Amino acid sequence: MNWARRWRDLKPWLAEQLLARRPVISCLLFSGAAIPMLLLFTGLHTFAQIHPQARAFYQPTALMTVQVLLGLVIAGVAGVSVYCWGRRKTDVACHWLALLTVTPTVVVLIALAIAYGLKDTPVSVFVLTAILLARALFDFKTLKPSLVIGAGMVLVNEALVGQGLVPYAPLLSGPVFSGHGLAWWWQIWCRVVLDFSLLSFSGMVFFLFSTLGQRRHELEELVRTDMLTGLANRRTFMTQLEIESHRHARSKRPFCLVMCDVDHFKKINDTWGHPAGDAVLVELARILKLTTREQIDTAARIGGEEFAVLLPETGLAQAERVAQLMSSGMRSQIFVYDGKQFSVTQSVGIAQASDGDGDGAMRLADDNLYIAKRQGRDRIVASAAAPAAEQDTNIACALK
Repeated sequence: MNWARRWRDLKPWLAEQLLARRPVISCLLFSGAAIPMLLLFTGLHTFAQIHPQARAFYQPTALMTVQVLLGLVIAGVAGVSVYCWGRRKTDVACHWLALLTVTPTVVVLIALAIAYGLKDTPVSVFVLTAILLARALFDFKTLKPSLVIGAGMVLVNEALVGQGLVPYAPLLSGPVFSGHGLAWWWQIWCRVVLDFSLLSFSGMVFFLFSTLGQRRHELEELVRTDMLTGLANRRTFMTQLEIESHRHARSKRPFCLVMCDVDHFKKINDTWGHPAGDAVLVELARILKLTTREQIDTAARIGGEEFAVLLPETGLAQAERVAQLMSSGMRSQIFVYDGKQFSVTQSVGIAQASDGDGDGAMRLADDNLYIAKRQGRDRIVASAAAPAAEQDTNIACALK
């Protein structure tokens, strides 16, 4: 349970660092993932050097050379980790540091893949994992030298092998797959390397897609919400109004629209400044959230100082009670700016929809809002929309 909680706390931080791409943190994360990969091969090779039966599957000189190379790269990447850890709270922009972290790791993994045989072993999955991680943490400019060197190594090796100048899988004394069952050592080696590589690669892919999904969700939220208040924006509100209108047309269950507007908002901006005006709007949004039902009602800023609330399954009397709570909450709020206090009020227009006509209810609520303003502001005007048949009759009478 402790590990699960720690992972839940760590995952957002990792996602944030992945998106921020701070050079020091990126190098720290990459080196932290690369060292276990390199240590895995070092451990397997050490075991083979100690056990004569396993050592027989390798070319002794080549194995020693690979071990020295792995040791040097591990020492270098570990040094980068220590350096980055000491500077993890700073933003040191060192391109050479990223190159020193990525290039040796990717190149040595490609060299290992060539040494074991590019086509026969799962070492290539480690190469893909390292490249994917590097591209996620760094820009392409950082990864480019590794890709160029690695591609050159592969092409040269393929050409030399094709000409018979160098053996395929030069690290080994014989091929891993000889057409018969795997030797005992390769059964162990392939299981360990394949399982580790698949777990690393799968974990990286799932984490990247999870991070991208979270990012997409955040972007969708930005599209749906008002930046200042955090309420729904006009587009989202109109979409929800259309949905509720269709539902009302089918079920005939009541729903109401509340339109509210901060009184004398221009005067607030002129007198106290736009930051004070923004503070008023933010406070009104907070009050709307407190007085409405979460995940049922929709509160939105639809423009300037004008707000709207959609109240499904709500009659006119209930909507008036909600509006009274909104208005009293706003009226009782004291704002302090430059050491001086001021308070504000709001005017409210309410309409109960009829026959699923959401647009008509919105027009009526807006009309009621302006009636409230004309009557002196700081008041609520509410009415129910007339049924469509009655509206048609009224229009016909007016035409006569």
